[in-house]
Amino acid sequence: MAQQERVDWWAGAAAPQPRVVAPRRSVEAEPEPLEDRVGGAVYRSVQDSEAFQEIRRGYRAFVFPACAGFLAWYLLFVSAEAFMPDLLGRRIAGPLNVAWTLGLGQFASTFLLTWLYARNARTKRDRAALELRWDTQDQLR
Repeated sequence: MAQQERVDWWAGAAAPQPRVVAPRRSVEAEPEPLEDRVGGAVYRSVQDSEAFQEIRRGYRAFVFPACAGFLAWYLLFVSAEAFMPDLLGRRIAGPLNVAWTLGLGQFASTFLLTWLYARNARTKRDRAALELRWDTQDQLR
């Protein structure tokens, strides 16, 4: 019965038999170095260039302090909530207390930090990165 042809109910035709595919052989070859690939030497030279390093320095000069500051601000808020609930429960105006003020400040600081990052990127790095990209594309032609 295994040798009989199956008939599909919707087509009334014999079902196609599965193809037998030979398994792929595992080749343990080392990948070629980046410089041997097409354009690899160009990208390596761009990465080593002073213009690229300046773009990276500008990125790090903004991102690392901003992340550290925001993380400290967040941990201060969470720590205050855990260890000083009486302080955070103090009312400021009506139902608004210190905890609500700090919590909403987290949202405000997130949007402020996003705006500062976009402005920093636009004014200090985007133009240099675009010029470097065009130079790279010219070298690859």
